[in-house]
Amino acid sequence: MASRVVLLASSPNPDVYFNVIAHNARQGVRDFVVAVVGAPGADAPTAKITLERKFSEFTAALRDSSYIATADGSAGSTAPLAKPSPMKKFFADVNWGSLDTLFRSIEEADLRDFLVEQRRVNAAFDVTACRNKELAGAVAWLVSRGGSPIHSFEVRKRMTYTESDLLPYLDTSDYAYPDLSGSRLIRSATRRVNLGTIHKSWFWVLAVVVALVVGALALWLPEQIATPVFASAATFATIMSAVGLLVRYPD
Repeated sequence: MASRVVLLASSPNPDVYFNVIAHNARQGVRDFVVAVVGAPGADAPTAKITLERKFSEFTAALRDSSYIATADGSAGSTAPLAKPSPMKKFFADVNWGSLDTLFRSIEEADLRDFLVEQRRVNAAFDVTACRNKELAGAVAWLVSRGGSPIHSFEVRKRMTYTESDLLPYLDTSDYAYPDLSGSRLIRSATRRVNLGTIHKSWFWVLAVVVALVVGALALWLPEQIATPVFASAATFATIMSAVGLLVRYPD
């Protein structure tokens, strides 16, 4: 399991992010990044500030046994939870205050660099609330780099858009959190990419091994044998250089 989950965020509703973070917190994840990208009707920095404030108010209300209704991103009325016990138990079990949740604004042009940064720390990605345009780009890039865990939170019961849709009130049969990268289609695409990929570390290991072998041959082989060996090695090096222009190295 990844130690960090990155939520690609486009929806203005805080309840969806609560469910994703709540589920992963139950699994032991403590580090979360909410990357606001492709938010409709606002630039990323403004949307990030707004969502961070609303999420903070939303979770604070839940911890105080209240629920803030959110319809289309706008905060509605606050009402006491009909059943406060499950929510109180949830916050006590996961120790919500120990979670590290960082909100970041990501412009579309910077999304690739952000994915590179997070993939280097082996983060898992959540696309539950990601807009289709950014979702397609992010998934395509992650697949092109050999794949990463890509999850989506799915509520399987009829949505009521009330507190009963939140994780502490859901039975295990009411929701799923599949890893989309495990689907047959994405697995097939990832395998195809990996077949044409040489990682930089392996490339340099191969280069060093070949150099050592050639050096050893130069020291120990008789000249009449070494000459054709060196000619073959030079040909091999030329071919590898040509192949290196065609083979992709992942970030």
